[in-house]
Amino acid sequence: MYTYELVVRFNDCDALGHVNNATYYTFFEEARGELFRIFNPDLNIRNWNLIVASNACDFLREAVYAQKLTVLTWIGKIGGSSFVVEQALQDEQGNWVARGKATLLGFDFEHHQALPLSAEQRQQLEQHREGPVGVPALRS
Repeated sequence: MYTYELVVRFNDCDALGHVNNATYYTFFEEARGELFRIFNPDLNIRNWNLIVASNACDFLREAVYAQKLTVLTWIGKIGGSSFVVEQALQDEQGNWVARGKATLLGFDFEHHQALPLSAEQRQQLEQHREGPVGVPALRS
């Protein structure tokens, strides 16, 4: 499981005074940075080989400006060319703020087709299968 800490910035918030719903997807994307290194160790965009096939987020509790949050990231199902990234956002008191899931697909941009996951990639993904205790299931 990967752990990523952040502090809510002023521009993450909307006119209602809390984190805008679209920003949670950015938080989750930022937290996937180390996971991306399994597929592209130097994160060179010219060698990029992943796309997001689907994305979902359940909003569980408000987050506000200057709040410290932790994104927990682990791997769900692993398929032939794709895998599910499970994520949860937690506040300093241990409350669950949001729960997300993204399906990522190995992709060959030159030929515009899916890339099968290698044995090494599968092995590295398997090392991150265990999620946090007590995390809520996604609603959908």
